[in-house]
Amino acid sequence: MSNQLTRLPADLPAPEQDGAADHLTGLRLPAVTLPATNDTTVDLEQLAGRGVIYVYPRTGKPGEALPTDWDMIPGARGCTPEACAFRDHYQELRNAGAAWLYGLSTQDTAYQQEVVERAAPALPDAQRCGLLPDPRAPPANI
Repeated sequence: MSNQLTRLPADLPAPEQDGAADHLTGLRLPAVTLPATNDTTVDLEQLAGRGVIYVYPRTGKPGEALPTDWDMIPGARGCTPEACAFRDHYQELRNAGAAWLYGLSTQDTAYQQEVVERAAPALPDAQRCGLLPDPRAPPANI
């Protein structure tokens, strides 16, 4: 298992499009308020315009091992490159009409703050994506 956070293993199983989320297109977001990494909260129902919420299980941290068999879970590996891709293409998303961009993870806000500082320092504060933890999840100690 590779611990390279920004590279995917060559033998990584590819997730399959099973259509399970096809019914979500056009639905309104629920009234859920989550803490953000900039010491504010975000009420999903109050987000105006079009935007992106990308959902992922966890981001890796340099020097920490990935969970056992992490690479065997289709779609699990690649969270850090995914977050970096949203960061790298932020302006393109804005130009395409996205009014906001958030990442939603099972990790707590303090863990996500470290990711913002490490992975998005070149973005002005107004352009940083707010990383929102899942409030139902226990703190990530994996």
